[in-house]
Amino acid sequence: MITASGRFFRSLTGRLLLSALLWSAAALAIGGMLLSFAFRSYVLRDIDQKLEMQIDTMVGISEISPEGVLRFSQPLLDQRFAAPYSGWYWQISEIDNPPFRSRSLWDFELTPDLNARAFSLRLSEVEGPDGQMLRMAERDIILPEADRIFRYQVGTDTAEVREAIAQFNWLLMGALALIMLTVSLALVIQVAYGLRPLRNLRRALTEVRSGHKARIEGDWPEDLKPLAQEINALVDQNEKLVDRARTHVGNLAHALKTPLSVILNEVEGDNSKKGQAITLQTKSIRDHIDHHLKRARIAGGGSGPGLPIQERVEKLGRAIERLNRDKGLSVEVTCPSELKFDGEKEDFDELLGNIVDNAGKWAHSIVRLTAAPVTSQHRRPMMEIRVEDDGPGVPADERETLFERGKRLDEHVPGTGLGLAIARDIVELYGGQASLEEASLGGLAVILLLPAK
Repeated sequence: MITASGRFFRSLTGRLLLSALLWSAAALAIGGMLLSFAFRSYVLRDIDQKLEMQIDTMVGISEISPEGVLRFSQPLLDQRFAAPYSGWYWQISEIDNPPFRSRSLWDFELTPDLNARAFSLRLSEVEGPDGQMLRMAERDIILPEADRIFRYQVGTDTAEVREAIAQFNWLLMGALALIMLTVSLALVIQVAYGLRPLRNLRRALTEVRSGHKARIEGDWPEDLKPLAQEINALVDQNEKLVDRARTHVGNLAHALKTPLSVILNEVEGDNSKKGQAITLQTKSIRDHIDHHLKRARIAGGGSGPGLPIQERVEKLGRAIERLNRDKGLSVEVTCPSELKFDGEKEDFDELLGNIVDNAGKWAHSIVRLTAAPVTSQHRRPMMEIRVEDDGPGVPADERETLFERGKRLDEHVPGTGLGLAIARDIVELYGGQASLEEASLGGLAVILLLPAK
């Protein structure tokens, strides 16, 4: 079963919106990741440059005392290196000698791998004092005053950096979400505006099909003008073909009726076996001609603006009440005033007249007639007419046989057995459906599905 959302995304509007939104979301997501990566790279590169500059500064003020001990010729100006666990640290190490380190390390000592030389700048993430994660820059230096290798290390806590990156990412996500919302609204407006001519074209086609207009009219965009012109040409051609077909059928039927009338007149009063056979077959041919004439008329399409049925149904109900006055029959009618039948007046009267007359014959006291538009999806607007009675009803396994021509379940009730068969023929010629079921009143219910305006 296809849901409403499924039908939407299978439509042209849904497909355009879905594809555009998916591409927009993908582009924004990729752009967001690139921006986040660029910001993180920029922040880390800025920190790395500061760490490298700090190493250069430390090398510049380093000297070897007469005792052979490394020291600074002047103190570092950055006071963060003097505060314990401040987040900024330095340490100078050499093999077999205690390290020279900043006061900020307090009782913590970095453990560099002195056996792996690093004469070029090396960057890494290491664990520092108080559980801090440090961004560490290190490089091996040989001072001019001593033929010894010293490992210079400068590190900073990355907590502030990570927090700054996280804040930027959240801000970026919010901005991208706002952009996505704006883009989505813009896409909805763009698709709605761009497809509006197609919706207008669909409404114009509906008006043509329903008989409200003969052709598609209006000022169409340049890319839709050829389509509108081709549809109008197709409508004109279809009308010509239908008119030609109906004319040919009518001419043929009238051409046949005259000889048939002559034949019937010739055998009138002839009670011989041959005369009766000729009369029977001639009447059968005439019935077929009438049937196909009706079919040709119905195939011509709708009835223009449609046939209002409320007044006709109410008149039919009153007529059936008068015909069955002896048993006090009551016909209850429920029909919206705006409901219209998309067909010929004669066909509707013959169709409903047969159904309601049949219900009146079998009902004990009540016939209920209900007409309402059908809300389910159909190729065209439809309406449902239910005719119910409180009669004896019909067993389920025998209901379908009532649509057979001449079939009668009770010979004591007057009739020809053609009413329901004729009704189904008319309904099917209009593309509808006729069915039978048990009525809520206890008798038989006839359900007709007919085209509506």
